[in-house]
Amino acid sequence: MDIYSFLNSRDVAAHCREINKVWNAFEMAVIIARSSCPMADKHAAWRELIADSPDMATLANMHYKSYDSLHRKLTELVDYEERALELIKNPVPGAVYMYSISLNDERNYNETNYIFSTYETALTKARDSWERDDVLNIKIEKLYVNDAVGDADKGRIEVITDYDGKEYSISILGMNEADLFPDIAIDDLLTRLDDLFYIDIPVPFKRGDILIAQCGIWGKSDAFVLDWLDLDDKERLAQRLSGEGYGDGSDMIGWGFFTDSDGVLYGDHTACYDCLEYYRGNLTGKEEILHYVNLFIKGEIDLPDLLAMQCRAVFEHKLDNGFRIDIHGRHISERHLAENRPAFGEKEANGLMPWVADKLSIIQVEFLAKESGIDDTESVQTLLSDGGGQFMGMCAGIVHEENHYEKTNDGKFNSSRKDMARLILERYGHKEDGWINEYAESDQGETV
Repeated sequence: MDIYSFLNSRDVAAHCREINKVWNAFEMAVIIARSSCPMADKHAAWRELIADSPDMATLANMHYKSYDSLHRKLTELVDYEERALELIKNPVPGAVYMYSISLNDERNYNETNYIFSTYETALTKARDSWERDDVLNIKIEKLYVNDAVGDADKGRIEVITDYDGKEYSISILGMNEADLFPDIAIDDLLTRLDDLFYIDIPVPFKRGDILIAQCGIWGKSDAFVLDWLDLDDKERLAQRLSGEGYGDGSDMIGWGFFTDSDGVLYGDHTACYDCLEYYRGNLTGKEEILHYVNLFIKGEIDLPDLLAMQCRAVFEHKLDNGFRIDIHGRHISERHLAENRPAFGEKEANGLMPWVADKLSIIQVEFLAKESGIDDTESVQTLLSDGGGQFMGMCAGIVHEENHYEKTNDGKFNSSRKDMARLILERYGHKEDGWINEYAESDQGETV
């Protein structure tokens, strides 16, 4: 088994390969549980582990006693999760389904008021209502609203899937699991194998590194500068690994320096360090200060230098975002800004105005002219100078229209037209959501 492939971070995986890190069967079982791969892949890996690795006892800690057979506990866990998946997908009288969506730019779920008669209908409606690129994960809930399960009245089962419907986790809440699975010792199940056991996962990161957490369908963190990791304390690490005293897998974290919405530094816990990777992007806007924190920690600049750059970062952010020029009674359009004033006697390259050149191409401007019926591209660009102006609603309407054509198999569907309109929306910081969709009612899926 390539156990390194189950580590969530490519940088951690590469480091462990390089040092030839070896884990015992129990530790590998925990790594598989912690991975961000689908449940089916975890089940297959645990079965392979059972077949290929000698049996051993599980680790005892503050949450679990030691069990003499890891193989038996993994077999029980796989059996429980597979039967729970069958249970949520099996429609019964008195039970209904709902879905909610976790979006890329949000941490919470967007709840819906729709209810459905089957698991598959709820999942299909969720996928039809959102675009793949917008969705982190989908939560499908089966709610028992009557006496469908006797004493477990009004409980629910929920599963988290990706956009394609692959299941990543399942939870049974408010129900008597002993009645649902009478042949399984529920209290002894290792259902928290992923976060209640601390294991040794070496990482290459050091204080001052600029990192980001990559957590699969659970999202990613903002960039931050690493301060410390829990495993840096060798005495504490040894205690964690022994299972004695306090500490579990939720303590496999650290502390870092992040930036708030104003560009001001603050400290916070990081995600689990087996999800951390080196930040490979460009630091722009309010995150530029992380570069100077990195330099300060490495001793390349002094404290006054860091403080000066913190002040500068905040002032620049406030100037760009806090001192508004587009409120009632005070509005300066982009075409009137000094930085967009063309040099005397010069024409703009490729026929684009300065406030458009960094957002759209002339082909996209011509697309807007054609769709809006405006004869010349100069007028289009003048209208674009107010944050995209009237064209944002028009482009959102185009996307909604083409989505409708696609769902209804209408021969008028034009994917290129849809992609062009969506790209223009994105260049101005918008999505089609939130704009009037005249096809919303006719595209509504089945409800019960």
